[in-house]
Amino acid sequence: MDTKLDLTFAQVVTKQIEDYVYAEVLFYPVNPVGGLQLPPLTIGNWLETDWRLTALGVSDPSLDAARAEVQRVRTERLDLYQNKARREFKSRIDTWTLWLSDQGNAANIQRAYGNDPAYPTQVHVRFKLELLKDHVPQPDIQLARLIATDDDLRRHSKPGTFVWDKDLIPAAPKDKYWWLYGA
Repeated sequence: MDTKLDLTFAQVVTKQIEDYVYAEVLFYPVNPVGGLQLPPLTIGNWLETDWRLTALGVSDPSLDAARAEVQRVRTERLDLYQNKARREFKSRIDTWTLWLSDQGNAANIQRAYGNDPAYPTQVHVRFKLELLKDHVPQPDIQLARLIATDDDLRRHSKPGTFVWDKDLIPAAPKDKYWWLYGA
């Protein structure tokens, strides 16, 4: 797995996280860096990047700097930071719920779970929900929505193979990240 994109994103996070928490926009646009097209800056995108680099055992000064800057901003701008994370959680649960409902009936959901080429991409939304939930307390109403969508997906899925890069499996236990393992 190539970590160049993630480390470049970490550098952007270091420079822009404080501006981000003050910005009105939720998905903060990031200009390409060194020819790399980066995802928008969000707390969820940062958490996933940090998780992936940690899972791969990457040690890099740019990652350490990003972690320190995020922690500083989180501490000094706690209300802004938490509000941004809660807005992102709501936006992502809306997206996840809509995608699942677009799958239609149980048979379609089962096909999507592990077999639809869009599923490995779409499951990043669900993954960020888990990271955001663990990182910042979320409103009960949003957590209830997540539980309901999880219950529905579990009813229409069966265990299977890991849907992402196999190098990430040790950091993604099936009991916690069950939606990453399906067929």
